Amino acid sequence: MAYQHSDNQQHPNQNQDQKQHSGLHSPISAKVLHALVHRHFGDRVVVKQFGLLQGGLFNTTYRIQLEHTAITDVILRLAPEYIQPLQPTNEKGEQLTERDPLFSFERTMMAAEPTIYEYYRKAGIPSPQVLACEDSARDVPRTYMFMAFIPSVQLDHASIEENDKTHLYTQLGKYTAAMHRIKGVSFGWPQADGTIRGSEHWSEVLLAIADETSKKAAQIGFMPGVGEKITAIFEQNKALFDQIKQPVLVHNDLWAANVLVHGKQGEMSIAAVIDGDRSMFADREYEAILNTDSAAFHAGYGRPLESSPEGQARRLAYRLLSSYFNAYVHQHQVDQPEDGRIFEERTLDLLEKWKIGQFR
Repeated sequence: MAYQHSDNQQHPNQNQDQKQHSGLHSPISAKVLHALVHRHFGDRVVVKQFGLLQGGLFNTTYRIQLEHTAITDVILRLAPEYIQPLQPTNEKGEQLTERDPLFSFERTMMAAEPTIYEYYRKAGIPSPQVLACEDSARDVPRTYMFMAFIPSVQLDHASIEENDKTHLYTQLGKYTAAMHRIKGVSFGWPQADGTIRGSEHWSEVLLAIADETSKKAAQIGFMPGVGEKITAIFEQNKALFDQIKQPVLVHNDLWAANVLVHGKQGEMSIAAVIDGDRSMFADREYEAILNTDSAAFHAGYGRPLESSPEGQARRLAYRLLSSYFNAYVHQHQVDQPEDGRIFEERTLDLLEKWKIGQFR
């Protein structure tokens, strides 16, 4: 979800309350929006207009024009509302295992985003300017942040010519390499206080992701038996994954829609790498964009993929875990069943490739 894409804006009357919706992507009322603005920018600031940006499936995002403040064009992003885990019952009324619509790492990832962008800034990677980030649940029971709006388009915008695209992908490769030089003291997810929630062993972090996804899927009968097979892969091959000793920062959602670019034709450059909230300290080859066939990206990245059988096996396992996670998320978290079915078929295909040892 590219929340700063200027082509996706709408500007409803700021005096109208937005209708509340259920699910992860849930708008807030105009009253709450004004309260958040005044809390962080002061009572003198005027909300000139605002609009709910379209396209997001997880966070809820607004573009807001302000008056009487230094930065007058801002973005407000809100994480999903804290939803008490469901406690379903069976036909006999017996309580079953509680169900939480979010994964454990999703509960804290927006609060950690300013820390991640500070990593980017120190490494010379352009990133959004965070104006405020709040997770106290005051005014609204959600983590939220204000950011400066960046006039730009996404890297996959139809107006970008091939010469510019080649340059931009080369630049993205260089920034990705810079990101992968940022080292962590352990594997896992950065937290708002600068710590990392995870493990000194890469295998344990991967196993935790596989196990949590498998359990969520089992609770609703999704892809029966598949989660157990994938979890077993990570359980039985710990030594393979623990060959990776040094955690480095990976974006973990790096694709064209999360790269903003600006400038006129022939002189375009990357304005910001955005949506860094899913970033984690991991094996550098966990970064899915390394699977791209873009020669320009790899020229910029400047480092080949691990060519050993072990390296190829790890990358297949990463693709398998990512596909399974995305199959569940699209089918049952963000209600995108068509994409979910694509990931479901891909998961089964990758699982078969693992079974027969077809790692390439």
